[in-house]
Amino acid sequence: MTLRGAGAKLIFIDLHEDGQKIQVFTNAEFYTCADPDFDFIVRNVKRGDLVGVEGVPGLTKTGELSIRPTRIVPLSYCMH
Repeated sequence: MTLRGAGAKLIFIDLHEDGQKIQVFTNAEFYTCADPDFDFIVRNVKRGDLVGVEGVPGLTKTGELSIRPTRIVPLSYCMH
């Protein structure tokens, strides 16, 4: 997993598995789950962590396959 910010409340998360990649396009507007809240995710999820994502698939303006999440769950933190 890699993270990159694009403003105060917009985050792109790239999930990598088995040589494939999917992008998670998230901001506070789309995030509906209160536990853990969006600010907790922004502060605590770092590169290399394992996360679970629930949401709606779609395409970004550049045509990249993305998920617009309603919930992100930290599964395991990277201790390396």
